[in-house]
Amino acid sequence: MTDAAETIHVAWGVSRAESVREALRLQGCAERVIALSHALTVGPIASLDGQARRAWLAANTRDDDEDRPDQVDLEAPWAEATAAGIHPVFWVCRTDAAEHACLLAFAARMAGRPFDIVDATGFDFTDFSQVSPIWSLGQLRPGEIVASGLGRRRRPFARAERDAAAAAWAQLRRENAPLRILRDGRLVSAPLTQFDAVLVRQAAPDREPLIALVARTLRHLDAALDPPGQGCSHELLFARILALGRAGKLEVTGPGPGMRAYAVRRPAAHAPA
Repeated sequence: MTDAAETIHVAWGVSRAESVREALRLQGCAERVIALSHALTVGPIASLDGQARRAWLAANTRDDDEDRPDQVDLEAPWAEATAAGIHPVFWVCRTDAAEHACLLAFAARMAGRPFDIVDATGFDFTDFSQVSPIWSLGQLRPGEIVASGLGRRRRPFARAERDAAAAAWAQLRRENAPLRILRDGRLVSAPLTQFDAVLVRQAAPDREPLIALVARTLRHLDAALDPPGQGCSHELLFARILALGRAGKLEVTGPGPGMRAYAVRRPAAHAPA
């Protein structure tokens, strides 16, 4: 890092970036924070063509907010975060699949240029005498980021680490699978049906709002699985429940189009063993 380089902070997703920004502000730091777009655990990644990804997502996920406007330029934050004349500090917890994927893609786009990392992987946060393992930056509020001293974990992301991350991302792009999940600390390719069996197991035998099954499955994926933080989204689960309904593995009724306008139950033939 040269004296002339501007230090910026980078995190995946708006909410995480806002937490980092507020934590820095609480410590008197006014450095810029950039939220990177793209949920890179879902959809094709072989091409950087945003139009192709949007078309795939439209066909394979279901947004509950039909009136949500399209994001105009998903690439702009990436261009800003990897521009010449800056020194990025990437905030991540690699046990969160979405954050992990963003780190790999970021290292690849930096093309060997150095940057720092604040890595919360394996970090335990003590709150009211309770020690809580952190598997995602999304778990931490700004005050907790400050109180935990997470920022003191900032370090240079070594050249060997940058090369390994870029190589891992290149391999995932060659595979270009529908999904990417965590296995043994690594991000690996997975099929579109990866979470179907979980949805069927989580479904209740009695009819309930579809949104209740989505919420329960997300909690299960984020807390009960080992590892948690599989990078699943409500948009993907919504679409997969409808697909399972068409296949007869779930019973889905209702006029739609939103999650609250559908009901779902598990048919007796698909009850867990």
